[in-house]
Amino acid sequence: MDRVGSSVRVLVVSTLYPPVALGGYEVECSSVVERLAEQHEVTVLTSTTGHSDAIVADGASSTIRVRRDLTLLTPDETGALRAPLASLRAVGTARRALEWKPDLIYAWNGASIPQASLRVFADSGVPLAFRVCEHWFAGLFLRDQFLRELLPGSRGPARAAWAAGCRALNLLPALRLDATAPLRTAVSWNSEAIRRMVKVPSFVETALERICHSVPRYGDLYAAVDRRPTDQPEIAFVGRITPFKGVAVAIEALALLRSDHDVAARLVLAGPEDADHAAELRALAARLGVAESLRWQGPLPPEQIAALLARAGAMIVPSTWDEPFPLVTIEGALARVPLVASDVGGIGEGMHDEEHALLFPRQDAGAAAAALARTLRETEQTATRVERAYKRAQSFRLGPYLEEQERFVLDALSTLRANGNSGP
Repeated sequence: MDRVGSSVRVLVVSTLYPPVALGGYEVECSSVVERLAEQHEVTVLTSTTGHSDAIVADGASSTIRVRRDLTLLTPDETGALRAPLASLRAVGTARRALEWKPDLIYAWNGASIPQASLRVFADSGVPLAFRVCEHWFAGLFLRDQFLRELLPGSRGPARAAWAAGCRALNLLPALRLDATAPLRTAVSWNSEAIRRMVKVPSFVETALERICHSVPRYGDLYAAVDRRPTDQPEIAFVGRITPFKGVAVAIEALALLRSDHDVAARLVLAGPEDADHAAELRALAARLGVAESLRWQGPLPPEQIAALLARAGAMIVPSTWDEPFPLVTIEGALARVPLVASDVGGIGEGMHDEEHALLFPRQDAGAAAAALARTLRETEQTATRVERAYKRAQSFRLGPYLEEQERFVLDALSTLRANGNSGP
């Protein structure tokens, strides 16, 4: 695209920002920030601290202004108890950020930070756009641990008293927030699937919507992989070891691959572990008699992930939740690793069943094992599918994506200004 001649000021808001990251969401955000910063002024507003299972990621440039001033709230009772004062502080932080006079606020992730800051931005008159890569947007303001208490609803005695206290706090001149005040915005969705799955709150009017599929930051690295699969098949899992990622399904499929299909494979797991869940998975593997066939690698940098994919005979993506658009499937396709994945969310949007990957029903370990057996045994059909997947993955490369994101930012600014959002 032709780069814009004049610079604009963009305030980016995200729950986490590299070097603190949980996964691809934050790294993707930093890629866009760095691209925008080549020609525009960019400030990032994010949380004060890391996350218990966050990982260190590349992508944080020292030339980007990063303000780590928002409280990171846990989704439990402790987070709820901290939310009112955290929201009061967040309002002050947001108003100080507005003193920078941004032309556009681009909110990437509002989960786990006080959304009172986003409410201040929404009420400021500055054009506000959203990048939605996960389900949190459906509960914008409505599920926030402070703002939800300002809404009418049936509550027990203790919760009613707590809500009354939150409403009293909201009477302070510094707050006086209306969670459901009308909001005109622009939304960049990362897949058709997430656009379909997320019900936009009724008080939100979308003046501009676009689908802009997420892409891997290290696509060139994975595309350069020199494939050398091991003699004993290795099945790669890359991602966080948490319940919704479906690693239990992969372990069960590994056992069934041995017992029902006479294929003795190894499962190699790369990613940060939820300690309690990982212990459950190790116990499951022991019960199924495949504990010795698992290799737990922990979180790995991109270069080591590429080396893992070079050895893998297949990649499994057994997610049990509705993944909006998992980058790992694109990374595997770029590395020419045969893909086996659950047919949930946006997985089939990126890689189509039978054409680019073999998909199986959610939580169906038997179907996953059968798909892995086909992948490992039907070498000619698998090779054809892999080549189609590699060509498909060329649609999800970083350069065109960054151009598309910059175009969205500028079009969102133009559209929202034309619709009455003219700044403070």
